[in-house]
Amino acid sequence: MPNRKKNDTEFLNPYDVVRSLGIEEDMSVADFGSGAGHWALAIAGEVGKGGVVYAIDVRKSVLEVLEGHIKLEGSFHIKTIHADLEEESSTELPEDSQDVVFCSNILHQIKKPANVLKEAHRILKPKGRFIAVDWTKDALLGPKNKVAGQEVKKMAKDAGFRFAEDLDTGHSHYGLVFYK
Repeated sequence: MPNRKKNDTEFLNPYDVVRSLGIEEDMSVADFGSGAGHWALAIAGEVGKGGVVYAIDVRKSVLEVLEGHIKLEGSFHIKTIHADLEEESSTELPEDSQDVVFCSNILHQIKKPANVLKEAHRILKPKGRFIAVDWTKDALLGPKNKVAGQEVKKMAKDAGFRFAEDLDTGHSHYGLVFYK
């Protein structure tokens, strides 16, 4: 996986980050907490028409916005799933079916982050990657209740993941890569 270097004044850019993740054509990627699809759209460009991106969110309204983008851009290989990731097996995706699970800026919002990581582990293929991107504790912007990268590393280890590397995502976010 290529490492990327950014300067510490650069803000998070989904397209730059996704290009650095080693996501390849024909992969299957689940985007946990997809929102209106900023990450899903970037990932869709990497997996190509032969791949699939599952954009998963608890809010129907943001998935409807994403569905509009899908139609406008012809990115029909993005599939939206309305699911509460804090509930066991809520994605209804098959076990061992995803090459990558991507999770950006949601761990600070949820009450049961362990369940989210458990679901990621369940749906990832053997040696699949779980990628977490979230706000750094010292970021001037973002939520008050940020989750430190060290906390995510511990939660991921408890869920059965093995830490692989840190990603350079700019000054306001950290990125972490784990293997199943």
